[in-house]
Amino acid sequence: MPQAARSTAPLAPSQPLMQWWLHHWMDGSTPMARLQMAWMASAGEAVQAELEFLGACADMQQRWAHCLNREADPQALGECYQGLVQEMADAQFKRLHRVSQLPDDFRQQVWEEL
Repeated sequence: MPQAARSTAPLAPSQPLMQWWLHHWMDGSTPMARLQMAWMASAGEAVQAELEFLGACADMQQRWAHCLNREADPQALGECYQGLVQEMADAQFKRLHRVSQLPDDFRQQVWEEL
């Protein structure tokens, strides 16, 4: 429930005491829970980026093995290698870009939650 919608009015006669107490007792822990959820979302994004990069590494390894088995010509093998190295470099730059954005995203999530 949004902070502005919460009532700090005294206990109404129709409201059970335990419900009122529970409502106000949780007010102090809610920001920490939201902060932890934002941190966990940011950590999840970092793990997702790493998994995508590891998937790209596995794909490149498989394609390199295919090039080694298929290409007998050193020129063709070199071209295959150069193409794979370029794709791997692109995957690494994409990974670094995503990781560099995580602190800003985390900071924004924290401020939105609090």
